[in-house]
Amino acid sequence: MFVDVFNNHYFYFYSSILDFEIVVNKISKFIANEVKRSNSKGVVLGLSGGIDSTVAVYLATRGIDTKDIFGLIMPDSTVTSQMDIDDAVYISKKLNINYILLDITDIKQNYNKVLPDNQLSNANLIARIRMNIIYYYANLNNLIVIGTSDKSELKIGYFTKYGDGSADILPLGDLYKSEVRELGKYLKIPISILHKKSSPSLLPGQTAEGEIGMEYTKIDNILRFLDENILLSKQLPDLIPKGIGFDKKDLRSVLHLISKSEHKRNMPKICLLKN
Repeated sequence: MFVDVFNNHYFYFYSSILDFEIVVNKISKFIANEVKRSNSKGVVLGLSGGIDSTVAVYLATRGIDTKDIFGLIMPDSTVTSQMDIDDAVYISKKLNINYILLDITDIKQNYNKVLPDNQLSNANLIARIRMNIIYYYANLNNLIVIGTSDKSELKIGYFTKYGDGSADILPLGDLYKSEVRELGKYLKIPISILHKKSSPSLLPGQTAEGEIGMEYTKIDNILRFLDENILLSKQLPDLIPKGIGFDKKDLRSVLHLISKSEHKRNMPKICLLKN
Protein backbone atom coordinates (compact mmCIF):
# COMPACT_ATOMS: atom_id res chain seq x y z
CA MET A 1 0.00 0.00 0.00
CA PHE A 2 1.24 3.51 -0.71
CA VAL A 3 -0.16 7.00 -0.27
CA ASP A 4 -0.47 9.88 -2.72
CA VAL A 5 -1.94 13.33 -2.27
CA PHE A 6 -4.23 14.88 -4.87
CA ASN A 7 -6.17 18.16 -4.44
CA ASN A 8 -5.51 18.01 -0.69
CA HIS A 9 -7.08 14.55 -0.41
CA TYR A 10 -5.20 11.45 0.62
CA PHE A 11 -5.53 8.48 -1.69
CA TYR A 12 -4.47 4.99 -0.71
CA PHE A 13 -3.45 2.70 -3.53
CA TYR A 14 -3.45 -0.98 -2.77
CA SER A 15 -0.89 -3.33 -4.22
CA SER A 16 -2.03 -6.94 -3.97
CA ILE A 17 0.91 -8.90 -2.57
CA LEU A 18 -0.52 -11.95 -0.86
CA ASP A 19 1.33 -14.58 1.12
CA PHE A 20 -0.29 -17.51 -0.66
CA GLU A 21 0.84 -20.06 1.90
CA ILE A 22 -1.06 -18.15 4.58
CA VAL A 23 -4.08 -17.73 2.26
CA VAL A 24 -4.19 -21.45 1.45
CA ASN A 25 -3.89 -22.45 5.11
CA LYS A 26 -6.55 -19.98 6.22
CA ILE A 27 -9.10 -20.93 3.54
CA SER A 28 -8.52 -24.68 3.87
CA LYS A 29 -8.96 -24.45 7.65
CA PHE A 30 -12.06 -22.30 7.14
CA ILE A 31 -13.62 -25.03 4.97
CA ALA A 32 -12.71 -27.76 7.49
CA ASN A 33 -14.07 -25.74 10.40
CA GLU A 34 -17.35 -24.98 8.62
CA VAL A 35 -17.88 -28.65 7.82
CA LYS A 36 -17.30 -29.52 11.47
CA ARG A 37 -19.40 -26.64 12.77
CA SER A 38 -22.38 -27.60 10.61
CA ASN A 39 -22.16 -31.28 11.59
CA SER A 40 -22.08 -32.18 7.90
CA LYS A 41 -20.22 -34.99 6.17
CA GLY A 42 -18.39 -32.82 3.66
CA VAL A 43 -18.89 -30.35 0.84
CA VAL A 44 -20.49 -30.20 -2.59
CA LEU A 45 -19.81 -27.70 -5.36
CA GLY A 46 -20.42 -27.16 -9.04
CA LEU A 47 -17.38 -27.66 -11.26
CA SER A 48 -17.41 -25.63 -14.46
CA GLY A 49 -13.86 -26.15 -15.63
CA GLY A 50 -13.22 -22.48 -14.86
CA ILE A 51 -10.73 -20.74 -12.60
CA ASP A 52 -12.95 -20.10 -9.55
CA SER A 53 -14.45 -23.57 -9.11
CA THR A 54 -11.06 -25.18 -9.78
CA VAL A 55 -9.27 -23.09 -7.16
CA ALA A 56 -12.14 -23.72 -4.72
CA VAL A 57 -11.97 -27.50 -5.08
CA TYR A 58 -8.16 -27.49 -4.83
CA LEU A 59 -8.48 -25.60 -1.54
CA ALA A 60 -11.17 -27.99 -0.31
CA THR A 61 -8.79 -30.92 -0.78
CA ARG A 62 -6.28 -29.12 1.44
CA GLY A 63 -8.85 -28.86 4.23
CA ILE A 64 -10.81 -32.12 4.21
CA ASP A 65 -10.50 -35.68 2.92
CA THR A 66 -11.14 -36.04 -0.81
CA LYS A 67 -13.78 -38.72 -0.12
CA ASP A 68 -15.81 -35.99 1.59
CA ILE A 69 -15.83 -33.73 -1.50
CA PHE A 70 -18.54 -34.10 -4.12
CA GLY A 71 -18.33 -32.32 -7.46
CA LEU A 72 -21.18 -31.74 -9.89
CA ILE A 73 -20.35 -31.12 -13.53
CA MET A 74 -23.55 -29.85 -15.15
CA PRO A 75 -23.14 -28.91 -18.81
CA ASP A 76 -25.86 -27.51 -21.02
CA SER A 77 -25.09 -29.08 -24.41
CA THR A 78 -26.38 -25.99 -26.22
CA VAL A 79 -23.88 -23.74 -24.43
CA THR A 80 -21.09 -25.58 -22.59
CA SER A 81 -17.89 -26.26 -24.48
CA GLN A 82 -16.37 -29.72 -24.54
CA MET A 83 -13.13 -28.19 -23.23
CA ASP A 84 -14.91 -27.01 -20.08
CA ILE A 85 -16.40 -30.45 -19.52
CA ASP A 86 -13.06 -32.17 -20.12
CA ASP A 87 -11.25 -29.78 -17.77
CA ALA A 88 -13.80 -30.32 -14.98
CA VAL A 89 -13.62 -34.10 -15.36
CA TYR A 90 -9.82 -34.01 -15.46
CA ILE A 91 -9.65 -31.97 -12.24
CA SER A 92 -12.09 -34.33 -10.49
CA LYS A 93 -10.02 -37.37 -11.42
CA LYS A 94 -6.70 -35.67 -10.66
CA LEU A 95 -7.86 -34.72 -7.16
CA ASN A 96 -9.60 -38.07 -6.66
CA ILE A 97 -12.90 -36.54 -5.53
CA ASN A 98 -16.37 -38.00 -6.02
CA TYR A 99 -18.13 -36.44 -8.98
CA ILE A 100 -21.11 -36.80 -11.31
CA LEU A 101 -21.42 -35.57 -14.89
CA LEU A 102 -25.05 -34.56 -15.32
CA ASP A 103 -26.26 -32.91 -18.53
CA ILE A 104 -29.00 -30.40 -17.68
CA THR A 105 -30.14 -29.76 -21.27
CA ASP A 106 -33.32 -31.84 -20.99
CA ILE A 107 -34.23 -30.23 -17.66
CA LYS A 108 -33.85 -26.75 -19.15
CA GLN A 109 -35.82 -27.66 -22.26
CA ASN A 110 -38.69 -29.01 -20.16
CA TYR A 111 -38.85 -25.63 -18.42
CA ASN A 112 -38.75 -23.89 -21.80
CA LYS A 113 -41.81 -25.83 -22.96
CA VAL A 114 -44.03 -24.06 -20.44
CA LEU A 115 -42.25 -20.72 -19.90
CA PRO A 116 -42.21 -17.62 -22.14
CA ASP A 117 -39.02 -17.23 -24.17
CA ASN A 118 -36.58 -14.62 -22.87
CA GLN A 119 -32.81 -14.83 -23.27
CA LEU A 120 -31.82 -13.22 -19.95
CA SER A 121 -34.41 -15.11 -17.92
CA ASN A 122 -33.40 -18.35 -19.61
CA ALA A 123 -29.73 -17.74 -18.82
CA ASN A 124 -30.53 -17.13 -15.15
CA LEU A 125 -32.74 -20.22 -15.20
CA ILE A 126 -29.72 -22.36 -16.12
CA ALA A 127 -27.79 -21.05 -13.11
CA ARG A 128 -30.76 -21.73 -10.83
CA ILE A 129 -31.26 -25.24 -12.19
CA ARG A 130 -27.64 -26.00 -11.40
CA MET A 131 -27.96 -24.67 -7.87
CA ASN A 132 -31.19 -26.64 -7.31
CA ILE A 133 -29.30 -29.80 -8.21
CA ILE A 134 -26.34 -28.89 -6.00
CA TYR A 135 -28.63 -28.37 -3.02
CA TYR A 136 -30.48 -31.60 -3.80
CA TYR A 137 -27.22 -33.52 -3.41
CA ALA A 138 -26.32 -31.43 -0.37
CA ASN A 139 -29.57 -32.51 1.30
CA LEU A 140 -29.21 -36.09 0.10
CA ASN A 141 -25.72 -36.56 1.53
CA ASN A 142 -25.63 -34.03 4.40
CA LEU A 143 -23.12 -31.75 2.71
CA ILE A 144 -22.60 -28.01 2.79
CA VAL A 145 -22.49 -26.05 -0.45
CA ILE A 146 -19.32 -24.27 -1.46
CA GLY A 147 -20.02 -21.16 -3.50
CA THR A 148 -17.31 -20.27 -5.99
CA SER A 149 -17.94 -16.53 -6.42
CA ASP A 150 -14.93 -14.29 -5.85
CA LYS A 151 -14.82 -10.79 -4.35
CA SER A 152 -14.93 -9.05 -7.74
CA GLU A 153 -18.10 -10.88 -8.79
CA LEU A 154 -19.76 -10.36 -5.43
CA LYS A 155 -18.95 -6.64 -5.36
CA ILE A 156 -20.30 -5.83 -8.85
CA GLY A 157 -23.16 -8.34 -8.67
CA TYR A 158 -21.91 -10.58 -11.48
CA PHE A 159 -23.82 -13.66 -10.36
CA THR A 160 -27.35 -14.99 -10.56
CA LYS A 161 -29.45 -14.36 -7.47
CA TYR A 162 -30.49 -17.74 -6.03
CA GLY A 163 -28.32 -19.34 -8.72
CA ASP A 164 -24.53 -19.35 -8.49
CA GLY A 165 -24.91 -16.63 -5.85
CA SER A 166 -26.41 -19.16 -3.43
CA ALA A 167 -24.11 -21.05 -1.08
CA ASP A 168 -23.44 -22.04 2.51
CA ILE A 169 -19.85 -20.82 2.46
CA LEU A 170 -17.82 -18.58 0.12
CA PRO A 171 -14.12 -19.50 0.49
CA LEU A 172 -13.05 -17.15 -2.32
CA GLY A 173 -15.28 -14.26 -1.27
CA ASP A 174 -12.44 -12.07 -0.02
CA LEU A 175 -10.19 -12.59 -3.06
CA TYR A 176 -10.39 -10.43 -6.18
CA LYS A 177 -10.54 -12.28 -9.50
CA SER A 178 -6.93 -11.37 -10.28
CA GLU A 179 -5.90 -12.74 -6.87
CA VAL A 180 -7.78 -15.99 -7.53
CA ARG A 181 -5.77 -16.39 -10.74
CA GLU A 182 -2.52 -15.77 -8.86
CA LEU A 183 -3.60 -18.27 -6.23
CA GLY A 184 -4.39 -20.77 -8.98
CA LYS A 185 -0.87 -20.31 -10.30
CA TYR A 186 0.51 -20.94 -6.80
CA LEU A 187 -1.61 -24.11 -6.51
CA LYS A 188 -0.30 -25.26 -9.91
CA ILE A 189 -3.71 -25.75 -11.50
CA PRO A 190 -3.60 -26.66 -15.22
CA ILE A 191 -2.44 -23.86 -17.53
CA SER A 192 -5.49 -24.40 -19.76
CA ILE A 193 -7.75 -23.40 -16.86
CA LEU A 194 -5.46 -20.72 -15.47
CA HIS A 195 -5.50 -18.78 -18.75
CA LYS A 196 -9.10 -19.50 -19.70
CA LYS A 197 -11.39 -16.47 -19.98
CA SER A 198 -13.99 -16.42 -17.21
CA SER A 199 -17.54 -17.21 -18.26
CA PRO A 200 -20.74 -18.24 -16.45
CA SER A 201 -21.48 -20.40 -19.53
CA LEU A 202 -25.12 -19.41 -19.67
CA LEU A 203 -25.14 -18.14 -23.27
CA PRO A 204 -23.22 -19.27 -26.38
CA GLY A 205 -19.85 -17.53 -26.68
CA GLN A 206 -20.38 -15.64 -23.43
CA THR A 207 -17.40 -14.25 -21.51
CA ALA A 208 -17.59 -12.35 -18.25
CA GLU A 209 -15.38 -9.49 -19.38
CA GLY A 210 -17.24 -9.19 -22.68
CA GLU A 211 -20.58 -8.95 -20.91
CA ILE A 212 -19.37 -6.55 -18.24
CA GLY A 213 -17.52 -4.45 -20.80
CA MET A 214 -14.30 -4.20 -18.81
CA GLU A 215 -11.30 -6.41 -18.02
CA TYR A 216 -11.05 -7.87 -14.53
CA THR A 217 -7.63 -6.31 -13.99
CA LYS A 218 -9.21 -2.86 -14.36
CA ILE A 219 -12.29 -3.83 -12.34
CA ASP A 220 -10.10 -5.08 -9.49
CA ASN A 221 -8.00 -1.92 -9.59
CA ILE A 222 -11.15 0.18 -9.26
CA LEU A 223 -12.58 -1.98 -6.48
CA ARG A 224 -9.35 -1.72 -4.49
CA PHE A 225 -9.37 2.03 -5.02
CA LEU A 226 -12.95 2.22 -3.75
CA ASP A 227 -12.18 0.03 -0.73
CA GLU A 228 -9.28 2.24 0.28
CA ASN A 229 -11.08 5.53 -0.32
CA ILE A 230 -14.59 4.67 0.80
CA LEU A 231 -15.03 7.90 2.80
CA LEU A 232 -14.61 9.90 -0.39
CA SER A 233 -16.80 7.65 -2.53
CA LYS A 234 -19.25 10.38 -3.56
CA GLN A 235 -16.43 12.67 -4.71
CA LEU A 236 -14.21 10.03 -6.30
CA PRO A 237 -15.25 10.46 -9.97
CA ASP A 238 -13.96 14.03 -9.84
CA LEU A 239 -10.79 13.24 -7.90
CA ILE A 240 -9.06 10.54 -9.92
CA PRO A 241 -5.33 11.16 -10.21
CA LYS A 242 -3.71 10.73 -13.62
CA GLY A 243 -1.93 7.49 -14.38
CA ILE A 244 -4.03 5.36 -12.06
CA GLY A 245 -5.13 3.03 -14.87
CA PHE A 246 -8.79 3.99 -15.20
CA ASP A 247 -10.85 7.10 -15.83
CA LYS A 248 -14.08 8.69 -14.62
CA LYS A 249 -16.17 6.67 -17.06
CA ASP A 250 -14.67 3.40 -15.83
CA LEU A 251 -15.19 4.33 -12.19
CA ARG A 252 -18.78 5.44 -12.74
CA SER A 253 -19.47 2.20 -14.61
CA VAL A 254 -18.27 0.08 -11.68
CA LEU A 255 -20.12 2.26 -9.16
CA HIS A 256 -23.28 1.73 -11.23
CA LEU A 257 -22.77 -2.05 -11.22
CA ILE A 258 -22.33 -2.01 -7.44
CA SER A 259 -25.42 0.15 -6.92
CA LYS A 260 -27.83 -1.72 -9.17
CA SER A 261 -26.84 -5.11 -7.73
CA GLU A 262 -27.17 -4.13 -4.08
CA HIS A 263 -30.33 -6.23 -3.71
CA LYS A 264 -28.34 -9.35 -4.59
CA ARG A 265 -26.10 -8.93 -1.56
CA ASN A 266 -28.90 -8.35 0.96
CA MET A 267 -31.36 -10.66 2.62
CA PRO A 268 -35.02 -10.13 1.65
CA LYS A 269 -36.56 -7.19 3.50
CA ILE A 270 -38.93 -8.01 6.32
CA CYS A 271 -41.94 -5.85 7.05
CA LEU A 272 -41.38 -5.08 10.73
CA LEU A 273 -44.61 -4.72 12.68
CA LYS A 274 -42.97 -3.34 15.79
CA ASN A 275 -40.51 -0.47 15.50
